[in-house]
Amino acid sequence: MERIVSRVVLGAIAPVSMFLAGWWGTLALLGDSPLIPWMALGGLVGGLVLDVTVLRARLDSLYGMSPASQAIVALFYAVMIYGFFMGLPVPLLLVSLGWGFAAVRASGSFDVRARRADLAARGSAALMFVACAATAWLAFREPSIASQVRGMLGLSFTPTMAALAVGSLVGGAMLVGLAYAVPVILAARTRGRGGSAQAAL
Repeated sequence: MERIVSRVVLGAIAPVSMFLAGWWGTLALLGDSPLIPWMALGGLVGGLVLDVTVLRARLDSLYGMSPASQAIVALFYAVMIYGFFMGLPVPLLLVSLGWGFAAVRASGSFDVRARRADLAARGSAALMFVACAATAWLAFREPSIASQVRGMLGLSFTPTMAALAVGSLVGGAMLVGLAYAVPVILAARTRGRGGSAQAAL
């Protein structure tokens, strides 16, 4: 299971990056060209080729990475997920879960894993905070945000800007707290299982 997770997480980076480079690079150079999907597909295939050749030996290294390298991987996925879900911050909890999982499966003692999990928790919370702040900034720039929220939630009234601000603060704080809590909970469960195993011995 751990090996599969490592290969999926690290193996997706090259294809996704080259797909986006092919798409947006062609768009930037040639404008709205019919070559865009072909260049994007070429980037995707090129990334897959890199995975099975040059990068193959590195795809199992997720848990042996330094904390800084794991943070870079988490940042990559945070940006990708945020863009894919068009600014919805909730799915970034997947980054918190993945980063926490990688931290508690890292080699070393329980104390080392706990420190890595603490870094993952702080980093996940920081990424979620930035995402929530960006989403709020974009949303409150929309003149019709109140009516949009009314339509999305099926409300019988139009919320005030003050109510939207309070809701954004409360919801954002909850998401940041959850992003922090997930790696901490994973670390606690791992330590608990380790302690139970030692007691059984």
